[in-house]
Amino acid sequence: MLVSEIKARVKRQFGDESGVQVTDTDIVRWINDSQREIVKRNEGLLEVTAVANAVANQQDYVLPANLLILKTIKYKETPTGNSYVKLQGCNFVEFNEYVDGWDGATDRGDPVSYTVFAGNYSVFPIPSAALTAGFKLYYNRIPTDVINDGDTPELPTLYHEAIVKYCLAQAFEIDEDWDGANLKLAQMEDDVKTLRGRVDWKTQDTYPTITVRYEDL
Repeated sequence: MLVSEIKARVKRQFGDESGVQVTDTDIVRWINDSQREIVKRNEGLLEVTAVANAVANQQDYVLPANLLILKTIKYKETPTGNSYVKLQGCNFVEFNEYVDGWDGATDRGDPVSYTVFAGNYSVFPIPSAALTAGFKLYYNRIPTDVINDGDTPELPTLYHEAIVKYCLAQAFEIDEDWDGANLKLAQMEDDVKTLRGRVDWKTQDTYPTITVRYEDL
């Protein structure tokens, strides 16, 4: 669905086809917001990996600029191999408790844990040697923003109707129609939940079966 089509649908359903109350600028901003919200609700979307070099005696590394949700970080098991081992992710409070004195620590070796703070990830122990592609990051990236009427939201077409509903929810909020806003937001969440369920089933080896019991006959 093109941006122009989303604008038309939102304005028509909201009842403001002339764009007096809901402007094109509003809708474009809502489309971009909706893409991020949908990815947050369905982490199977826009999954990517990135590698970063491990630097000898360096503890802090910059997270990718397009990162939305960080899933995990792995460290290369051997300098000449291609296998990676998962690092233990900790929130900042846990990291402080788990690795007392980590900031400025002298411990060197293969990292086993990490934490995220202020756009960086910090590892412990600190790498003792440089290692090309030493870290591998798994994450959901930020969707590409739409700008022009001819643009198409990056999410799969099946999610475009959910984008329309999110935009309508924001429009109803501007109009202080809280019931309308809550209804459209709930519909959007239901759509995403349904689509997420379809993806989840594709990753399973077996499908559910119904067993008929004797007492049911």
